[in-house]
Parts: sequence; C-alpha cells; structure tokens
Amino acid sequence: MSKRKKQEWLKETLELNENHNWKSKPGTRIFVAGRGAVRFDVPDDWHFEPDTKSFRFTDKKPPDDDCGLEVSFNLLPPGNWADFPLAPLLKQVAEEDSRNPFDMG
Repeated sequence: MSKRKKQEWLKETLELNENHNWKSKPGTRIFVAGRGAVRFDVPDDWHFEPDTKSFRFTDKKPPDDDCGLEVSFNLLPPGNWADFPLAPLLKQVAEEDSRNPFDMG
C-alpha cells in the first residue's frame, strides 16, 4: 500500500478573456476549482484556507470566525456515465460521511 503525499495547492489568479460571461455581485469574488468543476461567489473580505481534502472560506480568520463555507469535489474519470446510479450513490456517500455534515439536501 502506498502512502499519499499531503496535497499541495497551487493558487493562481488568472485574467479572464474580455468576452467571458462570469459575473459576480459587487463585494464578492469568484472562486473556481478543478478548472470550473466548482464555481461560486464569496464575499471579498472572507478568509480563505485550503485544507488537505477541501477548500474553506470563513468570515474571519479562525478561531474568531462566526460563519464558514467549505467545499470538496472529486473529478471522475472520462467515460459513459449515462447508466450510472448517481442518486442512490450520493445518498449512500452522504449517509456514510465521516465529517458529520450539518445538513444534506
């Protein structure tokens, strides 16, 4: 069994093409991960911390934070996923999640 190395994250700020269609509300910035697999807007003044398996945004630098948003994602290998039983699998994964999520929906 091989041991995995700790994930090293690379932060890049890229200039978008002049004709791009990504817009965010004033006072927010756009967060993108996985070449667009995940994209959402975050308040400009929130603190960002990458973790080993997720990305975390908090309203203040921990431990003084009052609110947080954490996201993780997995890239699937290319293939034909038309017959893949996604809904039952997602339910099973969520029920067995060791991170004890507050809410699922």
